[in-house]
Amino acid sequence: MTSDISRLGTRFDVREFARTARGNHRADLQLADYPHAPLGVDALRMVRFLGRLESATMEHLRNLLVTATHKDARVTAFLVTWAFEKFWIADALDAVLEANGQPRIHAEEEGAPRRVRSEASDRRGPIRRAISAIGKGVPIVGVHMATGLVDEWVTRFAYERLDAAAGSSSLSSTISMILDVKRRHADFFEDETVRRFTQSAKDVKQGRSVIASSTFPIGAVDRAADDRTFFERYVFADTIGTEAARRIGAQVSALPGFDETIGAAVTRRLAA
Repeated sequence: MTSDISRLGTRFDVREFARTARGNHRADLQLADYPHAPLGVDALRMVRFLGRLESATMEHLRNLLVTATHKDARVTAFLVTWAFEKFWIADALDAVLEANGQPRIHAEEEGAPRRVRSEASDRRGPIRRAISAIGKGVPIVGVHMATGLVDEWVTRFAYERLDAAAGSSSLSSTISMILDVKRRHADFFEDETVRRFTQSAKDVKQGRSVIASSTFPIGAVDRAADDRTFFERYVFADTIGTEAARRIGAQVSALPGFDETIGAAVTRRLAA
């Protein structure tokens, strides 16, 4: 989970990203291995949870594009391709569930999400977000890039934990593919975050406030409370997870204009 946030040279090539977008992965998933070596209960639950996070991208994209973010052609061009790639990541995880004889959605996922007052802003729909964004203007684009970057750091570690715990070469191959796809997503968010925070104090000010109070991974607030608690314990509850939460917090602290107080806030929310 390293990140070079000092790059301010060549910008991420959005045109090349769109041209080389990666779609259907099912032919490369080694699905025939699972009937002989099925995944365990916890691994399957994590696959399902991560798949739901990836498939919720369109909801998140809708929330972004009712703000000033939709006016930035470069960012919008990236987000369209980003959503396409994440759709197929979710499809790959669904294929893993199917190969293990599991449904895409379990009954427990119909449970109510956790209701915490401090997370109310994360549950706002597009209308409320649009109204809230009126006074925030262009700096909100930088905020969206920063939240996307932190989300990439968090979900990458979640995939790594699943890979380490599952003990499945077939799943390991799939996760390796997923992380390779997501690497370019993180590169774009990092490039834009560093550039915008370096150039604009207003972006930094809004970013500090939002990142310190946001819930990660993005979309977790909408998942059933039991599933969300399972995810948090699986990924961050032990010594390895706690240390990873600290490392993510340190990465946040190193963003331009940020400091240890913001990083510590992120760490606390991950390893609560």
